[in-house]
Amino acid sequence: MTAPGCRRAGARPPAAGQAGRRRAAALALAAAAALCASPPAFASPEAGAERGRSRSAADGRRGLLAATLGGLIGSAAMQDEAPAMVEFARKVAYPPIDRKNKKRCVWQSSSMGQSNAARADGGIFDLRECDLSGTSAASKDISGVLMNDGKFSGVDFQETVMSKAIAEGADFSNANFRNAIADRVDFRNSNFQGASFQNAVITGSNFEGADLTNADFTDAYIAMYDVKPLCKNPTMKGTNPKTGADTYESAGCFNTGLAR
Repeated sequence: MTAPGCRRAGARPPAAGQAGRRRAAALALAAAAALCASPPAFASPEAGAERGRSRSAADGRRGLLAATLGGLIGSAAMQDEAPAMVEFARKVAYPPIDRKNKKRCVWQSSSMGQSNAARADGGIFDLRECDLSGTSAASKDISGVLMNDGKFSGVDFQETVMSKAIAEGADFSNANFRNAIADRVDFRNSNFQGASFQNAVITGSNFEGADLTNADFTDAYIAMYDVKPLCKNPTMKGTNPKTGADTYESAGCFNTGLAR
């Protein structure tokens, strides 16, 4: 068993699909035909000089064509596999979890400001798989923190700065993000049941696949282009048990100009 985000020995990126290979083969044949084509031969001596002058230009055009088609072939071959390849590269980019560090799962504030989890000691702020349920991170700067698969149920995030954090598959149920700055955060597939984002900044954050049942987004700062995907989340329903706010309505999802 390996830690989430760690690459197993011998792990390989997803193989190319048949559709991508067929497109690549077709473009390769077209490229070969184009590159093999050459200007017709001229029998008259007078045409020799003109042929020499045009040769460099033709070679240049063929070289440009080769480069262009090479890019198209690569693009076609990768088109079907692009999402899987991106996901693979993203996962193996995570550093391994330092499980020997017994003090790792502790809230700490960065003095470096939105520094992608970098800390003064040269390490990164890694809370992956930590259980900090019921604790407080209020008013702390945890920008760039790694929180994947962590348990943060009921945590007080009031006025917390967590810009550019990565928190996939984490449990934030009943957490309080009131007045927090949680912009550009990756919240995919996380649990926000009963959470409150009142007056929080969540511009550019990704809630794809997240459970937002009974969450409260009253007065939250949501970018215009974020409203539609947020409101299309099928879990945008229910009523927050603490504030009584309707989840769908609190996010402005009834604004047909933005949400639909």
